[in-house]
Amino acid sequence: MANRNPLRGMLFGGVAALSVVPAWADSSAYAVWVVPPLARPIAVDGKLDDWSAPEQGGDWTLTLTDSDWQPEGAEAGAAARPEEPDKQVRIRMGHRDGRLYLAAQWPDKTQNALYRSWKLSHGQYVRANAGDDMFVVRFQLGDSFNRCMLTNTPYRTDLWRWSAGRSNLAGVADDMSHAFSDRPFDQPAREYEGNKGLVYFLSRPDEGYPGWQSVPQPGPGTDAVVPGIVKAGTPSGSRADVTATGVWENGQWTLEMARAFDTGDPGDVVFVAEGERVAQFAVFYAGYRLRKFVTAPVLLQFSTKKGQE
Repeated sequence: MANRNPLRGMLFGGVAALSVVPAWADSSAYAVWVVPPLARPIAVDGKLDDWSAPEQGGDWTLTLTDSDWQPEGAEAGAAARPEEPDKQVRIRMGHRDGRLYLAAQWPDKTQNALYRSWKLSHGQYVRANAGDDMFVVRFQLGDSFNRCMLTNTPYRTDLWRWSAGRSNLAGVADDMSHAFSDRPFDQPAREYEGNKGLVYFLSRPDEGYPGWQSVPQPGPGTDAVVPGIVKAGTPSGSRADVTATGVWENGQWTLEMARAFDTGDPGDVVFVAEGERVAQFAVFYAGYRLRKFVTAPVLLQFSTKKGQE
């Protein structure tokens, strides 16, 4: 039985990919980014100093648009005006030794790194319904793609979700999959009103352990705030495929992520040298509690030639 949950303007937020370029990878439909090999290694530490050398990855800037105002399927130029002004995200990408490296920078006036913390209220601790800042990149799986999460055209994505509180504790971003369909799945899924009827949405983390766990309600204390999660154990399985570290400084986040071209997990996208893959990015301010900003999709082309073309 699917879970009903009406949602307004929901824009982004299996089998292994094949080396053959599918029909959706039409370069005329997306901006094309040539992702080059890196001249030197990248330390995934939330800094951009490793990217400063010549021929050290591609460098692009994308517009982040408030997702709540766009109609389903809108690509650009919709008549309505957003409630929040557009922002920008800078993306660096490159590959080396069979690994894809990604860096992102975006503005954020406040750092939200506490995830569902405990707050002292009238002598006892209550769970705060607040999220941490997040960055998401999703990659196309299969033969179709849409920037919108309410389209009635079925499609699937491999998704990496970095969160300021959880991922920075464990040193990994969540490796997940999303699936969208106009027909019910054979397992519990969320259900939304789409543009042309019901849309079924299935979100699943990959198998494995994230490297953190929730903190139970604390006993009597005097601290105004107690963390809601703690680092615990070692991240493992496919859920820990994506190494990630984010640093907040001077009103902006700087994030670095990396993952093997081929993880061996049948649910993960496989990147191929000289191959292509559609990607899309999103920024969440304080988790899902505040606004989500999304970019237009881009077509990544994984070049074996050094330097951005």
